Amino acid sequence: MAEDLPARGEARPRPVVPARQPSGADMGWAVTGTMMSGMAVWGGVGWLLDRWLETIFFLPVGVVLGVSVAIYVVVKKYGALDPVPGQHTGTTPGGRRSQPRTQKGRR
Repeated sequence: MAEDLPARGEARPRPVVPARQPSGADMGWAVTGTMMSGMAVWGGVGWLLDRWLETIFFLPVGVVLGVSVAIYVVVKKYGALDPVPGQHTGTTPGGRRSQPRTQKGRR
């Protein structure tokens, strides 16, 4: 085992096998966990503020804020899907938009 480690101060070699891609179930559980933790954390902050300030409206505000932030995080992290192979994306290989395929609007 010790002979597999690099000498002190040297970089570790990259693993031969690339990391596996997450499955749909893994992403579903990650999204669910993000949503639940957002509600729990911000709802808990609202509950603590309600107890401290002797009010009743910070708990619902915290839950709504938690859901909103969690939705933002989920869309940011998992929202960009890779294009399906063979599907037209509407751009040329250089990134410019392709010309419309119809004659409408041309003279």
